Amino acid sequence: MNPETLRTWVRRHERENGRQDGPLPVDERARLKELERRNRELEMEVAFLKKSAAYFAKDPR
Repeated sequence: MNPETLRTWVRRHERENGRQDGPLPVDERARLKELERRNRELEMEVAFLKKSAAYFAKDPR
């Protein structure tokens, strides 16, 4: 593939969809941080529930 062809495609994509590089705006950064925190919470809850299920699934004999 010719490098100029790829460059043309990238420029067209950026023109049609806006540039996606660069730092996130402050509000998006805050939202991302909150989503990451919530994701960690949910991962801990899932791990706890898995351990609980394993404990209660044990044969009591």
